[in-house]
Formats: sequence, structure tokens, C-alpha cells
Amino acid sequence: MTIFLLRDDDANATTRPERLARAYAPLLDAGIPICFSVIPEVALDTRAPDGARERFLDEESPDCDAHMPLRADTPLARWLREGRGLLHVLQHGTTHRRIRGGTEFGALSRSEAAARFASLAAALGRAPRGFVAPWDALSRASILEASARFDLVSTGWVDRRLLPPTAWVAHVVERLQRRESLRVGRSWIVRHRGGKLSGATAPADVPQIVEALGRGVDVAVIVLHHWMFWDGDGPHPAITALAKALRGRRVGGVEDAIAALERRPVWRGAYREVRA
Repeated sequence: MTIFLLRDDDANATTRPERLARAYAPLLDAGIPICFSVIPEVALDTRAPDGARERFLDEESPDCDAHMPLRADTPLARWLREGRGLLHVLQHGTTHRRIRGGTEFGALSRSEAAARFASLAAALGRAPRGFVAPWDALSRASILEASARFDLVSTGWVDRRLLPPTAWVAHVVERLQRRESLRVGRSWIVRHRGGKLSGATAPADVPQIVEALGRGVDVAVIVLHHWMFWDGDGPHPAITALAKALRGRRVGGVEDAIAALERRPVWRGAYREVRA
């Protein structure tokens, strides 16, 4: 049975938790868990390709070249700790600054990648088991480093050439089955099928989107960005429609996704023992 994982990207120390609560009220009120992909030490001057300041930075936060780490007393950290039943966490890069090639982890060496991982354990009480690279961009070295540190890496497309040779056969099997999950090192690399939901999504389209994202996979990742949905006084219609579309489906956190992958029948997951 497919388990859905709602992955919301870009929460950080400047994020106001009341905005998140308002944007995702239809999901949380329905008891549907959300996995927030949290930036440990957000760069306050992060820019989009057009030069505008990234929308995930609070408009009242300073625009400078400093970092703002998530601390235990940060409002977002307190909110996440208080809602562990429904609020789960993945680590989202480190600063979300474009380091090289327009990405943070997309063009790094192994030593560079290793030096960039910062922990969220002090702020949240425990370290997240899952990792998401900003813009889903991972170099071969970053994949190796992330898969050595985390039990789950959520990303988009992964080119076989970026994987260790010992995982190539597993990659071929996974692509033939289109199950969107692959074992590398200690980690499951779980692909999503694109960011299909945005502020422009028509509510009537949401059920078909959910169906397509979950078809034939063990873990179906639905990628969201809260800042696309928090304008206005009430919940966004697309989020209300998403809550309705997920009714009766299995939705879980990172631990649930890992457990589901570990329980895969041998005939579908024989390649799970492939190691980097």
C-alpha cells in the first residue's frame, strides 16, 4: 500500500509558525502529518535566479550576508517540537545559499559536502533522519555523503552516473519497476515525480495529481512550498482540496516511509542490500 509523504520545503529561523499553521490548517485539522524540510542556518541574502530575495525569507528579517541558525528557542523550533505527532522534520541543506552552479550541494566535492552539513539536533531535540538538498540538486559526492549520514534522501531525478557503480544494477531494476526508491549506502533515495502543486493549481485538478503521484510506488512524495499558499486570510483552496484527496489514504512521516521501504517484499526489493 502506498504511503504518502507531504514534503514542505524551506522553513527556517525566520519563518513564522502561525503562517504555516494557517496555510496548512485543512491538513492539520484532518490529522494529516506534514514533513517540514528545514534549513538549519538560513542565509539571509539568498536570491532567486532573477535576483529577487527568496520568498521563504520573512520580509521583516534583515537582508544581509549573515546566517540565522535555528535554535531551541526559535518560534519555529518550539512549534515543531510541540507538534511531533503531525509535524515531522527533514534537513534542507544547510544555508540554502547558491554556492556553485546555482545550487548548494549540486557541484561539491566529498570534502566540501561533508563540511557543509550542520545539525538540527540541538534545536529540535533529535537529528532528522531525512535530507533534502535545495533545488533537489546533488553532486555525486553529495549523494555519497548524504547517503552516509541519513536514512532517507528525498530528491527528484537521479542520474545513474551520479551513483556509485555498486548501485547501478539496483538503479536499472528500480527504473524498470518505476517504484521511485533506491537503496544506496545506509540510505533510501526516494524520488518525487515533480512539484505538481502550487498556488496556481486548480482545486479540481488535485485528486488527479495525487493519484498520479502515488501510482505504483511505495512512498509517494508530494512537494509543497508553504510560501506559495499563505497569502490571503484563510486556507488556500488547493490545500483544502489536497486534504480531501488524501482522506482515506495512508500519510506518514519520515520514520513511516523508512519503515515501509524496509518492509518491501524480497521479490520487489532484492536489490536493497546493494551498498555504496
